[in-house]
Amino acid sequence: MPNFDGTGPCGEGPMTGCGRGYCVLPITTPEQELDCLESQARALETQLRQLKNRMKIHKSGGER
Repeated sequence: MPNFDGTGPCGEGPMTGCGRGYCVLPITTPEQELDCLESQARALETQLRQLKNRMKIHKSGGER
């Protein structure tokens, strides 16, 4: 949550984000932050693979 002020992403209010921020998982130690960052990286890598697969499908003219 930007600024930790309760406004959520882009000022849209609480509970409007992806649920990956510090507002969901309080970080108290560097180890916990590293675990959180690694989890976010894995989620983003998965999403990127899915996007690339969808792009490949569309480029090959499949699935309309």
